[in-house]
Amino acid sequence: MRESSINVYRCPACRGPLALARRDGTGEEVTTGVLSCGCGISFPVENGVPALVHPPSQDYLREDAETYDELISFEARLLEDDERKVRTLAADLLEIRPGDRVLEVACGPASNFAYVLPRIAGGGELFALDISPEMIRAARRRLAADDSRNVELLFANGSYLPFADAAFDALLHIGTLNRFPDVPRALAEMARVVKPGRKVVAGDEGLAPWLRNSAYGRLLAKFGGLFQGDVPLNDLPEEAEDVCVRWVFGRAYYLIDFRVGRPPSPNLDVKLPGKDFTVREALEAGKTASSGPPATE
Repeated sequence: MRESSINVYRCPACRGPLALARRDGTGEEVTTGVLSCGCGISFPVENGVPALVHPPSQDYLREDAETYDELISFEARLLEDDERKVRTLAADLLEIRPGDRVLEVACGPASNFAYVLPRIAGGGELFALDISPEMIRAARRRLAADDSRNVELLFANGSYLPFADAAFDALLHIGTLNRFPDVPRALAEMARVVKPGRKVVAGDEGLAPWLRNSAYGRLLAKFGGLFQGDVPLNDLPEEAEDVCVRWVFGRAYYLIDFRVGRPPSPNLDVKLPGKDFTVREALEAGKTASSGPPATE
């Protein structure tokens, strides 16, 4: 953990600021310590990795990096598609540039780092979280020494992101969205921590709807629910704009990208067509567009 990261970290329970009680480390690097919030909750930093998981009892699917790699390799062969092409596309959709600060949610064994880091070189930062200790350990092993200065690893729950509002220039999440117990909350959290006007890219397994009844779709259905995820368009936050959905990786994965904007807000002070009163006046009087003018005293 870098000591300067305290500026973007927040308590995942109450979103309050955190104070660092440092115990070990040299210079900017913090090896061990405690992050404490005024709400009374504290979070350990061990081996340079802060553990900011909330709730602390949150369960998750346990898998190791080798199992993950084997599954992705199997899917690539089964679907006759190129994993690198999909990861490159996802990184391109982030629209990131040198110096940007990027968050990857559920980073797994660092499979996307090689696609993100070159795009933010020159002062950029990549914060990468996973709730699985196995995955964070694998990510750390695979992280090149030259890249480690620009990457901050942490344990956290994607539904309770331990960061300040608008802390990041972009956010990437691939491969776990279908498993979140509360998908709307997870997507809202992703939008919350990204700056207005910047991008969120998220995706998971989910066969294109027009292929569900095809021979191809019926074959993939034999793999249990692996490729049966639905695109969570109804779960996107109100701030999502310029929304686009793509089906990639053999059209068995969906990839959503959206820009963080403001929730839509209509102008209620325009007059209704053919009326001499506004939408606001009609609503306040309990009228509709076909009703007469607002009642007067």
